[in-house]
Amino acid sequence: MPPAYHFKNWNNSAVKGGCLIAPDSLLLFGNIGIWLTDEGFSTYLPFMEGLPKGMDNRRVAAMVLTPEKNLYAATQTGLYLWEGELNKWYKLLLPLKDERITDLRLKDGKLVVLGRSEVYLATSTHKIPDFNQLILPAAVNDDGKIGLFRTLWVLHSGELWGIAGRVIVDIMALSLIFFALTGYVYFFFPKWIRSRKKRDQDVKKIVTVNRFAVKWHKKLGIWLVFFLLITSLTGIFLRPPLLIPIAHSRIARIPYSLLDNPNTWEDKLRAIYWNQELNHWLIATDDGLYFCDEAFQTAPQPFAEQPPVSLMGINVLEYNEQGEYLIGSFNGLFRWNPITSTIIDGITGEPSEKKTNAASPIGRHMIAGRVATASQTLVFDYNTGLLDAEIPMPEEIAGLPMPLWNLALEIHTGRIVQDLIGIGYIFIVPLFGITVILILVSGLIIYLRRR
Repeated sequence: MPPAYHFKNWNNSAVKGGCLIAPDSLLLFGNIGIWLTDEGFSTYLPFMEGLPKGMDNRRVAAMVLTPEKNLYAATQTGLYLWEGELNKWYKLLLPLKDERITDLRLKDGKLVVLGRSEVYLATSTHKIPDFNQLILPAAVNDDGKIGLFRTLWVLHSGELWGIAGRVIVDIMALSLIFFALTGYVYFFFPKWIRSRKKRDQDVKKIVTVNRFAVKWHKKLGIWLVFFLLITSLTGIFLRPPLLIPIAHSRIARIPYSLLDNPNTWEDKLRAIYWNQELNHWLIATDDGLYFCDEAFQTAPQPFAEQPPVSLMGINVLEYNEQGEYLIGSFNGLFRWNPITSTIIDGITGEPSEKKTNAASPIGRHMIAGRVATASQTLVFDYNTGLLDAEIPMPEEIAGLPMPLWNLALEIHTGRIVQDLIGIGYIFIVPLFGITVILILVSGLIIYLRRR
């Protein structure tokens, strides 16, 4: 893999947070899974027995230790409880449509679990508690619409129409491969046939392949051109730079689709925090930061002034003794006081400049995580890793593998060549996408004219 994909200095979201389970026992968690270390970071032991195999299944978003010393972890594959007697993790069953847990918190000693669409409140402090599922009311500023980015995302992936939609998108992907191969045949084979004829060489098999390729290239192309255009058009807007102008646009929900859901928070919830001082829940969502009452009964309200949070989601949500929230995402780290509406850059200490909707969704520092110990606070940048501190990354962690689907995504988005062409890689998706659209449209025009 190119250097950008190697773990170095705790980069690539290696660490999202830490959970202190004893005075000198700290659990680091993130894309590396869970590792047990001491406050001096001198030794590391894997702490993942019982979690599913595969690095993607071991990515951890949050961990909490209850007053009763029950330890829980939120992962890509659900909620897990640490069974100390067996020294392994045990999966707790929750009625989740999407098993990815985004956050864990404690309130009155009880566990609060945040899914991507619902909140689950433990009814007791038992080791294996029962949970009440809560669907949040629509926000006071909800307009009944949905983000254009979200719409294009599920349309591009096929999720918009469930399993049938995903199958159709898979067929489109296979079709693109077929059209590319037959297109090369269409372009090169006639010249090859003429060359062989001049040398009195047999061309029967080549002619047969050429006729097959030309025939089905045209037929399937006409049948599928509409679907291929949709796939290409939606894809070019899912990555910068074309993502930026549509990032905050909202459109009507598509009827009878995945988006036509009575839960207005479907796939939007990212983090949660109970503020005892202000007596409200703070909820971080794809649509911004909201607050609501203790029982989640009233409509969540947006904060008038709030720090910028990247479309890629929030990675740090904490509260300090100065009455400030610490908000970290790929847009940076900010100290935010919701009462005074002051927003301070958490890295420079300077007042934050207000960003417009057209601004880049990525800041100077792409904050991936934060760990606070008794003696120091560690902040992790996605690209450069640990900021303003030096803690060697052990080889057994730095050498962890990358999920295969993740590799496929990096190739699909063009990021795989960022070490070669730098920031210019962001133009690969729009350029290739526009090229595909031009080929499809020109092919359709030629076909119709010949008809």
